[in-house]
Amino acid sequence: MRNRLLGIVAVLVAVFGLVGYTLGGPNALAQSGTPEPATETTAATPLAETEATPVAQPVRVVTLVGWYQNDETGSIIEIGPLQTTDQLVAGPGDPTSTVTGTADLESVDHDGLPYIVLGDTILEGTPMFEGDFDSVFNWIYYQGDPALRPATLVIPVIATAGPYEGRSGTVTFLSRSTPGSGIFVAMLNPNE
Repeated sequence: MRNRLLGIVAVLVAVFGLVGYTLGGPNALAQSGTPEPATETTAATPLAETEATPVAQPVRVVTLVGWYQNDETGSIIEIGPLQTTDQLVAGPGDPTSTVTGTADLESVDHDGLPYIVLGDTILEGTPMFEGDFDSVFNWIYYQGDPALRPATLVIPVIATAGPYEGRSGTVTFLSRSTPGSGIFVAMLNPNE
């Protein structure tokens, strides 16, 4: 028992000694004498004048969030307000209290590309890679199976009318069930 106590004390002394040497030992050993106090003849080097560091401005990405569901025909998607419970479970909100819209994912009037209307805002689908129309619809399926839900669809868009005209970004349909209903999210970057 006595040997253990002496061993623990020896290890603690060694650890504290190493810590003390690491924190102050080399600095004390490196001094060649006591520094001279500053005198009135000692002048500080003036600071070079520099411009103020610019303050980064926020990107100001616009985020629009809503609830979507297929209409009775299944050809048009209706977009309305989103409501959540106190447990953050999402569902449709009151469609009479806010902006509503529609999404036609294969609009005949727009060369088969998505056409989304939210109030005064019009979002038109566009290829993610110029000229590659297969890059318009970007699906992520649960377990890789298109028949299973949840599923996620991401579409690159450009706002062609309304308060966000000229902005570009993506719309995302987060599908929770079949037939389609779920959460709609549009993220629009500032005009460049």
